[in-house]
Amino acid sequence: MEKKRLEYMDMAKGAGIIGIVIMHSSTMPDRVVGWLSSFALPLFFLISGMLMSHGREKERGMKELLCRKGRSLMIPFLGFSLIYIALLIREWRNGIYDWETVRGSMLAFVTLKGGSVAWFLPALFIAECVFLPIVKRLSMVGTCLISLILTVVSYMGNALLAEQGAAASTGILMLSDFLRTLLRAAYALPLICAGYYLFERYRDFWERGGRFSAGQMIGGICLFLGGIPLSMANGSVDFRTMVMGRIPALEYLSVMLSSVGLLLICKNSKPFKPLLFYGKNSLIVMATHMDFYFVYYGHVLAYWVNDYIPRLNRVCFFVNVIGIVLILEVPCIMIINRFFPFLAGRRKMTVRQGQRRFPYPEDDRRTP
Repeated sequence: MEKKRLEYMDMAKGAGIIGIVIMHSSTMPDRVVGWLSSFALPLFFLISGMLMSHGREKERGMKELLCRKGRSLMIPFLGFSLIYIALLIREWRNGIYDWETVRGSMLAFVTLKGGSVAWFLPALFIAECVFLPIVKRLSMVGTCLISLILTVVSYMGNALLAEQGAAASTGILMLSDFLRTLLRAAYALPLICAGYYLFERYRDFWERGGRFSAGQMIGGICLFLGGIPLSMANGSVDFRTMVMGRIPALEYLSVMLSSVGLLLICKNSKPFKPLLFYGKNSLIVMATHMDFYFVYYGHVLAYWVNDYIPRLNRVCFFVNVIGIVLILEVPCIMIINRFFPFLAGRRKMTVRQGQRRFPYPEDDRRTP
């Protein structure tokens, strides 16, 4: 039986992906960017775990799951990585980048490290492929324990890899990057596990629609805000480079608090079409907002507006940049969904009884 799409999760993903755009826009103070980097992207790991429970993937065969996840995560990684490399080669020919930059991106593609923002897709794919066999065989307590152990071991392993000298051979560097890809996936396991457990334990609550609840809304706001001081106290966090702040446990706790808070807020809000749109297409926004130069064009146009209205303050400049990026994303999303759906991890749309639909509408539920 096909599961109903949970719109509030799409809204939360929409908020998360807009947060990532803001983070990369260079228009906010460092402390705000630090908080966004510690929350906006890890949110997708937790939602991924919840959607794995919602889809009852534990009951499905591994072959089916691996094929579906490969299509929804690794094919977009392949497609967008090749586009990114092609753009770098073009700029290398124009003298903007040197060959080492292009070569580094090629090696990052081979090792699944990922260039630019594409690193997220292999990390999520590997994390889910590790998590599913564990949860199929062990109890939830056992799964949480194994996930925690793997993360601690990965944290120590990353510290050892950090000692790798810059003068190492290409082969050693490639092996090191591949190992970091595996370790990065292990860093995501506690969030996937937490999301899965939350949904599995309180399935009726998360799947139930219902009326607005003031208590849930207030609780969501409190949880969301409660994660902010923990994140600030922990310091700089970057999942891509596996920097987890002063106390990594604080990072996971702050993400869980703010993520659950955001989900509760969205669950008790009316569907907001822009957030739904960007949430459903979060993978495309993630892959294109930097690599397709939308953030760059946002800055160019915002400065152009500033030249004609020089007294615009920083807030207006921020609104202009983010607004322009989100506007540019709309035709990009429509073109990719219409002509290149594989880049978004979807199959080609088919026509049935006069309606266009995706054969597997759940394919894009969890990815940014």
